[in-house]
Amino acid sequence: MSSSLIRTQGQSPMLPGAVTVGDLIFTSGLVAPAAFSAIGTGETVAPEVQIADTLQLLATTLEEAGTTLQRVVRLEAFLSSADLTPIWNRHFQELWPVPGPTRITLVARFTSPVIHFEVQAIAAR
Repeated sequence: MSSSLIRTQGQSPMLPGAVTVGDLIFTSGLVAPAAFSAIGTGETVAPEVQIADTLQLLATTLEEAGTTLQRVVRLEAFLSSADLTPIWNRHFQELWPVPGPTRITLVARFTSPVIHFEVQAIAAR
């Protein structure tokens, strides 16, 4: 089984954007580029903006790996607060009308207080 490592801009150099193994694509945890940049400055990026920008980054990451959002089979989303669930659900349903990919959503304490949303995905080629 062959694998290829695909890196995307804007995330940590020590982590790939996605790893492809056979016909499956696994993304690293992705955060909004502006929020990732703000880790060093403490700048505020609104949670709704982070969710929208992270999902755009997910689309770009998947396209670079040779697939699309419509081929996502599993999503794992991490929110800084349960209060963000309605915003996350709205964005999710806009991208994946019923039935969407399998999904888990957790409330997490991030390593930086400027991060409010992170997502990782598994997609088919």
